[in-house]
Amino acid sequence: MKIIIFLVGMAFYSQATGNTFDDLLNHIKQQSREDIIKEKKRLNTFISQQENQQHLLTQAKTELQVLRQESQRLNAEIDLNEQKLADEEQALQRKVGDLGELFGAVRQVSGELKAEFENSVISVQFPDRQLFLDELAQSKALPNIHKLEKLWFLMLQEIGETGATRRFNADIVYLDGTTHKQDVVRIGAFVAVSDGEFLQHATETNSLLVLSRQPPFRYASTADNIANTDDEMIKIMIDPTRGQLLNMLTMKPDLWERIQQGGIIGYIILTLGVAGLLIALYRYVDLTRVSAKMATQLQQLSKPGNDNPLGRVARVYHENKNKPLDEREVAIEEAMLKEAPAIERYTGLIKLLAAISPLLGLLGTVTGMIVTFQTITLFGTSDPKLMAGGISTALVTTVLGLSVAIPLLFAHTFISSKSKRMLEFIEHQSIGLIARDAS
Repeated sequence: MKIIIFLVGMAFYSQATGNTFDDLLNHIKQQSREDIIKEKKRLNTFISQQENQQHLLTQAKTELQVLRQESQRLNAEIDLNEQKLADEEQALQRKVGDLGELFGAVRQVSGELKAEFENSVISVQFPDRQLFLDELAQSKALPNIHKLEKLWFLMLQEIGETGATRRFNADIVYLDGTTHKQDVVRIGAFVAVSDGEFLQHATETNSLLVLSRQPPFRYASTADNIANTDDEMIKIMIDPTRGQLLNMLTMKPDLWERIQQGGIIGYIILTLGVAGLLIALYRYVDLTRVSAKMATQLQQLSKPGNDNPLGRVARVYHENKNKPLDEREVAIEEAMLKEAPAIERYTGLIKLLAAISPLLGLLGTVTGMIVTFQTITLFGTSDPKLMAGGISTALVTTVLGLSVAIPLLFAHTFISSKSKRMLEFIEHQSIGLIARDAS
């Protein structure tokens, strides 16, 4: 059936192409011979290469065996390296644990030093160390040996500078906000002085500020010692609290501010005290002048003058010299009684001022306490500053009253004693004149 179909197909092909059947048959034979030649050639080539393929196969097997041996060796080496790596990792973990503790300690110390350096006036001279400590305190990596050495150096530097006096240039901020660069003398970590004035360390800006008010004179005067002398040993005030005591001294009110706290009653007490002291001074000068004239008159009783009490009493004696003794005594007594008010003038007023001053102080105390209790009634006791005004008035007026009364009391005693001595002197001299005539 296939042959018939093939022959029919070939017949149709012959008719279609115009070739004869013999031509087609010859063409098929020629194609078959060519295919047979190619197949023989391929077979011969395969047979010729079979020995070479066997050699390559043997060589590949040999190489495979070598590679398998190398693979076994490498696997063994990998196992050994993995074991070594595990051992090294364990050792690393132990070391990292120690370094972790060191790292934590370094960060903690760096943070503490940073906080301490921020409050230290030494940082004005060495401002760069703040940045290093801040970086070290916030670092998340282990510090190297150089950073550890620098940290150690900064700690030693702070210790050394605390006990040293340095002179350097720095920017000084004045009260009006202006900044001037000038010489600063730093005494350890306790105080800084420039141009005879104490300076304050501003931790926020790491700068030096001129105090709004210098401390009292007995402290402020020591600042000039270090600015105006080259001596190795000088006297100067230092603040071991690094500025806190100095600030408290500047906040301490001076004498005039204390007086102002006394209010109107304090001013009245001071006015009375000044008036009493002036009167006492006037009486002392006047009594001294009169006493000197009386001492001069004592040498010339026969020539009495009219410019001193003794002279006037002696004049009365000479005017009544020829009268009876009783009349002379009465006349002299009258003359002495006339001189007594002038000699004792204002003595009672000084005594009155000395007595009234503490009473005014007590009045101020009562007034201040009334103000304090009124403040407590309105605002309670939550804020002591609200009660400070009344308490200050109460205490300051008491102090002012006593401060005025004590010197006035001494002045009264002194003036009164001097007056009595003068009156006794006149009396003795008058009695002596009468006694001399009676003899």
